[in-house]
Amino acid sequence: MNRESNGYTFLFATVMVVLVASALAFAATALKPDQEANIKKEKMQYILKSFGVAVERDASEEAYKKHIISEVVFDENGTEISKDAFTVDIAKEKGKFPIFNAEKDGKKFYVIPVRGMGLWDAIWGYVSVDENLKVDGIVFDHKAETPGLGGEITQDYFQKSFIGESVFDANGNLQGLKVVKGYSGKDNKADGEVDAISGATLTGNGVTEMLVRGLKPYEKYLKSNKK
Repeated sequence: MNRESNGYTFLFATVMVVLVASALAFAATALKPDQEANIKKEKMQYILKSFGVAVERDASEEAYKKHIISEVVFDENGTEISKDAFTVDIAKEKGKFPIFNAEKDGKKFYVIPVRGMGLWDAIWGYVSVDENLKVDGIVFDHKAETPGLGGEITQDYFQKSFIGESVFDANGNLQGLKVVKGYSGKDNKADGEVDAISGATLTGNGVTEMLVRGLKPYEKYLKSNKK
């Protein structure tokens, strides 16, 4: 075949496309188990970090088995439907509410996953509540918030501002947690409010919506487990 002909060029290009596509498909298939394992370990890290257990990714499974004493999934009526909370994807499985019962240094914690929308895309997190129904810790992450602005929700200074906040009001009703622009009551841990991030109002609004809506289904469960 004439290598300078259009037919040869077309055939060569077609063969190369098929070979490259096949190689990429094989690589994706071969790497999938490792990718899934890393996603699983990262989720464990999030859950553990919410109540103060920070471990490297490779140590996450052992730490998870040590500190997570049980898992529960219930429906919108508060009826238990499963004990496998870890595999529930709250972004896709509406009406399922997973919770992780944890223990550290003789104390119990209830870890609740939450998910919402920031300014640009999805935001999510894990809220750890102690037996007195106060926040012990919280972890946030995001897909596409602006670095230095909404992206600051992943920073320790913001996440730590929630510690000690009460999830319930003085009347025993779940009030959730709120991000408030210009908030000045930093010493008031009863109102469930924290100061917003400067220049990230819309992301802060998304965090508030996520926390108020996301915690509400757990009101009955948390009340029944209050110390």
